[in-house]
Amino acid sequence: MPSINDRRIVVVVGREETDREDVLDVLRCRNSVMEALEKSGYEAIPADITREDFCSYESLMMKILQYEPACVFNLFEGFSNSPFMEAQFAALLESLGIPFTGNGSRALANCLDKAIAREMLRRAGLPIAPGVCIASERDLHKVSRLRFPLFLKPRLEDGSVGIDGDSIVYDKVDLWHLLKERLQLFPHGVIVEEYLDGPEYSAALMGVQPFEFVAAARVEYRKDLGTSTYRGFDSKWRPESIDYQKIVTVIEKGIQPQRRREIEQLCRKAGSVMGCQGYFRVDLREGADGLYILEVNPNPDINVDSGFTKESEHRGYDYSSMVARLVEMAMNGRLGYVKLRKGFSSTVHRYSSSDECLLGSRN
Repeated sequence: MPSINDRRIVVVVGREETDREDVLDVLRCRNSVMEALEKSGYEAIPADITREDFCSYESLMMKILQYEPACVFNLFEGFSNSPFMEAQFAALLESLGIPFTGNGSRALANCLDKAIAREMLRRAGLPIAPGVCIASERDLHKVSRLRFPLFLKPRLEDGSVGIDGDSIVYDKVDLWHLLKERLQLFPHGVIVEEYLDGPEYSAALMGVQPFEFVAAARVEYRKDLGTSTYRGFDSKWRPESIDYQKIVTVIEKGIQPQRRREIEQLCRKAGSVMGCQGYFRVDLREGADGLYILEVNPNPDINVDSGFTKESEHRGYDYSSMVARLVEMAMNGRLGYVKLRKGFSSTVHRYSSSDECLLGSRN
């Protein structure tokens, strides 16, 4: 193991040829983080990882170790058709024993797989919308007990990929048609849930259990201006869309005190159940009988204009201090990653037969 420079931070992102806005935006976030690190006195070094790098464990390992980093600022989110690679890269860092920001491989893998996440939250007694995972047309009978309207989202995606203006269906005919279409696009499965139409919230958390509750925000939809009533891909990544321009989040305003306490309590429990640490976001929405957890995001956008950053600013962290805090938590050993004996976590699966050369093939 090379010697360690205690102020050298390697900032890792994935790089690929794509026009996907969410993938390209990670490069912009990398630049923001590097600038913030430099302001805090760190030496920030970029390390862009390509799909080809995953063909060799040794070369990928040396791509990180050559810089002798004290810490890796991990912004790697996988690739456009392989989001699960983010968990495999975290497993690599765990095997090397290098401190890194954000969540470990187990939390990343479990949160990404919405079928697993739903089951973990349900078993812990936390409220989730009634729903099922459909992996093929043979599973269609599973939806018979659900009440319309229904909401469809891919099982293995994040960043609202696969959520668009057609994601709500109101009858069986539309459901069968959309399921057939979405299963072709997302063959690992589609989550079908009863649609919740109450107020929606998002909360940012940092650290380790019981976590620092950074802030809660209320999502404001503007049907009168033609926006959607849920957050799809356009609302997050396409500035030219009406959803991006008109759907806003209002931090810590308009939330009743009792509801605010319930949000905080549910978010802390959800983070604990999913094994989160470092930083993460929880999305919730009200149904007819209370709050439901929509998603636990273990790798939220932390760019300068992200919701997480705005909530951190509300808490009193400017951007540089927030970035520095994430690094300090990793470097002071507060994030209890398990150092694997060899290879990669057995909990991190390979989902695609096209990924024969990737790290998962070493399991």
